[in-house]
Amino acid sequence: MKHYLDLVPISAKIHKKQSRMSIFCIVLAVFLVTTIFGMADMFIRSQILQAQQESGNWHIAIKNISNEEAAIIASRPDIEVFSPYGVLNYRGDLGYTLGGKDVAICGCDESYITEIWTDQLEEGVFPQTSNEALVTENAKQIMGVAIGDPIAVETPDGDKLNFTISGFMNNTASIMSGDSYGIILNTEDYCAIYPNVSDGEPNDYGIMFFTQFANTRNIQGKIADLKEQCNLSNEQISSNNNLLGLLGQSRVPFLLQVYLAAAVLFVLVMLAGIMMIASSLNSNVAQRTEFFGLMRCIGATPKQIMRLIRKEALSWCRLAIPVGISIGIVVIWVLCAILRFLSPEFFKAMSTFGFSVPSILAGIVVGLVTVLFAAYSPAKKAAKVSPLAAVSGNANDLEPARNAANTQLLKIDTALGIYHAKANRKNLFLMTSSFALSIILFLSFSVTVEFMQHTLTPLQPWTADLSIISPDNACAIDKALLDDLKENPVVDLAYGRKFAYEVPSVTNGIEKKMDLISYEQYQFDWAKDYLLEGSLESVQTDLGTGLIVYNSQNTIQIGDTVSLNTNGQSKEIQIVGMLSDCPFYSAAGVGTIICSEDTFEQITGESKYTVIDVQLVKGTTDEDVYVIRQMVDSSFTFADERMGNSSTMGTYYCFWLFIYGFLVLIAMITIFNIINSISMSVSARLKQYGAFRAIGVSMGQLSKMIVAEAFTYTIIGGVVGTVLGLFCNKLLFGMLISYRWGDAWTPPLPEVAVILLIVVSSVILAVHGPIKRIRNMSIVDTISAQ
Repeated sequence: MKHYLDLVPISAKIHKKQSRMSIFCIVLAVFLVTTIFGMADMFIRSQILQAQQESGNWHIAIKNISNEEAAIIASRPDIEVFSPYGVLNYRGDLGYTLGGKDVAICGCDESYITEIWTDQLEEGVFPQTSNEALVTENAKQIMGVAIGDPIAVETPDGDKLNFTISGFMNNTASIMSGDSYGIILNTEDYCAIYPNVSDGEPNDYGIMFFTQFANTRNIQGKIADLKEQCNLSNEQISSNNNLLGLLGQSRVPFLLQVYLAAAVLFVLVMLAGIMMIASSLNSNVAQRTEFFGLMRCIGATPKQIMRLIRKEALSWCRLAIPVGISIGIVVIWVLCAILRFLSPEFFKAMSTFGFSVPSILAGIVVGLVTVLFAAYSPAKKAAKVSPLAAVSGNANDLEPARNAANTQLLKIDTALGIYHAKANRKNLFLMTSSFALSIILFLSFSVTVEFMQHTLTPLQPWTADLSIISPDNACAIDKALLDDLKENPVVDLAYGRKFAYEVPSVTNGIEKKMDLISYEQYQFDWAKDYLLEGSLESVQTDLGTGLIVYNSQNTIQIGDTVSLNTNGQSKEIQIVGMLSDCPFYSAAGVGTIICSEDTFEQITGESKYTVIDVQLVKGTTDEDVYVIRQMVDSSFTFADERMGNSSTMGTYYCFWLFIYGFLVLIAMITIFNIINSISMSVSARLKQYGAFRAIGVSMGQLSKMIVAEAFTYTIIGGVVGTVLGLFCNKLLFGMLISYRWGDAWTPPLPEVAVILLIVVSSVILAVHGPIKRIRNMSIVDTISAQ
C-alpha cells in the first residue's frame, strides 16, 4: 500500500455487507430517476409519433397570403417544408361523388405527402402529370380499381371530372367513419377544377400552407420572427398545438400549466433520490466512526479522512450507477414492447430497444452529484472523531445525551426505541424525509390518474367497430340483416336501434319535442351503470313504458305520462326510470326517452332499425370487413370506426401504462427504500444492542426497541409526508385539472390509505430481518460487529 487512499478497496472487502446496502440504495435512487425520466421520455416520443400520424408533422399553417409571399416564406433557411394544401367537399355537403359515395378532393404538392404525412403513400407515386390522382385505399377495395385505371368524379352540376389513378394512400379515420372516399390532386389540377375561381390567390381556393421548421428549438421565437418580417397577423397563423405541446414549444396557457406541473414532479423525483442516498451514506459512515478515529491515531488528518470517505462513496458509484441505469433501461424496454403489442398501428415506429439519453444522463448526474453532496456531512462528522474516543470505544457517542428516555408513559424498551430514533437529529431528519418523500411522490403522481380520466375517454362498452346507418336516419334496415350479421364468425356483438327524432310531445300540459330511441338486451345491460332511479326490468317487459335521460332543463319525472304525437296519432308512454347519461346527443331543448323495441313499434308502427352497430372479434381483417360490407345495401352508410377506435385506445393504453407504471415504480421504491433504511439503522446500533443483551435485556425487549425506533421514523415521516403530499396533490390538481375543467379538489383519501398501508407494511417487513439477525448472533459477535 503506497497511499492512504489504497485503504478504500481493503475497507470495502472488510465491510462487504455495509457496502452492499449502500450500493443497493444508490442503485435504487439511480433506477428511480432513470426509469421515471426514461418512461416520461418514451411517453413523449410515443405521443409525438402518434400526433404526427394523426394530425401531420407540421408546426404551423399559414393562410391568406399571396403566391409571392408564399415563395418568400418558402425560401427562408429556417423552413424545412412549406406545402400548400386545400380541400373541396370536406364535409361531403357539396355534392361531389365517386362511385355513388361522397368524395373529398384535396390539392397539394408532393412534400405534403412525403414530409407532412409520412408513410401516407401506400402504393404508387404522387401525381406527376395533369389529370392524375391519388385515391384512398378503401376505393381500391370497394370499387375494385388499380393503378392506371380511370375514375370519374361527379360534380354537383352533373359533369364528370376524369382522372387516372397514380397510386393509393392510407385511409383516414374521418374517411372510414363517413363511408366516403378521398382523392389527392397536384395543386394545379386542384385549382383548375375549383368552382367559380380562376387566376385567384391561394386563399381563393381554400389553400393553406403547412409549415415544418428545420429544427424544433425555439419554435415560438421563429414564429414571432416570421410574423414580424412577413407582416403576418395572429389570425393568419394556426399552430399544431398538440405536436408543439409535446415538443415543449407551446404557449397555450393550459400546456404551460402542464409544463409547470411536470417541473414540480421533476424536483420531487430528484429529491427522493437525494434523500435515499444521503440517508444510506449517513448510516454507513456512522457504523465505522471508530475505524476513522483509529486512522487518526496513526496520523491521518481530518482532510484525509474526508477524502477517504468521498473516494469510497465514489467507488460504490462505479458499480451502482451502471447497474441502476441498466435495470432502468430494461424496464423501459419492457414498457415500450408492451406498448407496441397493445397498439402496433401507432407505435410500430417506436424502437423496442431504444435508449433515452436524457434519462441516462439524469441517472448519472443524480448518482454522482448526490453521492458527493451526501458524503460531505458524514465525512465531516467522521473526521471529528478523536483518537482517544476511538481507542476507548466511544466513537459513536459524539453528541452528549441531552436528556434521558421518557419512561413515565412508556415501557423502558419502547421508550429507548423512540429515544434512539430522536437522539441523532440529522439521522432522524434523513430517515423521516426519505419516508415522507415516498408518500409525497405517490400522492403527487396520483393526480395524473385524474388528469388521464379528464383528457381521455376510453372506449365505452357500446362503442361499435362498424355502424350501418340508414339514409336520412329513417327506420329502414331490416331485422334480417341483423340476424345475418350475428351469424358471421368475425362478429362479436351486433345490436340495432330505432330512432324517432324530435317527436312532438305533451307532459303535464307542457309541450316539448322528444327523441324516442329503442334498446335491446345488450344496451339495457350497459344502461345499468347509469340508472339513477326506477326500474330497467319494467321497461324491458312492460309495453308503454320508458326511461327518461336526465337533463338540467328536463321537467319530466318518474311516474309522469308522456303523450307522443306520431303519424298523426297520440300514443302514451309512462316514465318508470331515469338514466344519468346515454350514448346519444339530442338537439338543444330536445329530451330523450329510451324504450324497448316492442314499445317503440307500438308507438311508431316502425319495426325496422335506423342503425345497426357491430363489434368485431380481435384479429378481424380488412377482407373480413369487406365481406360484411357486401352484405349491406349500397344505399346505407357503412361507417368503419376501427381507425378512430384504435387511435383512442392507443392513446389510452399509452397514458395508462406510463401513469400506473409510475405509481407502481414509486410503490416498489418505497418498499425497498424503507427495508434498506431500517436495516442500515439497526446495523449502525449493533454494538449497543449487544451491550443491552450483555446486561440482561431479552430479545423480546430488543425487538420492541427496534420496532419502536422504526415506527417513530414511520409516524413522523407519515404525518409530514401526508400533509406535504396533500399540499402537492392540491397544487398539481389545480394546475392540471381545476385550471382547465374547473373541478373542485377533494382530499384523495383512497390514495392516502394505499400509500400509508404500503409504508406500514414495509416497516413491518423491514424490522423482521434485523431482529432475526440479532437473535442468531452471539452477544460477543454483536458487541464486536463492524
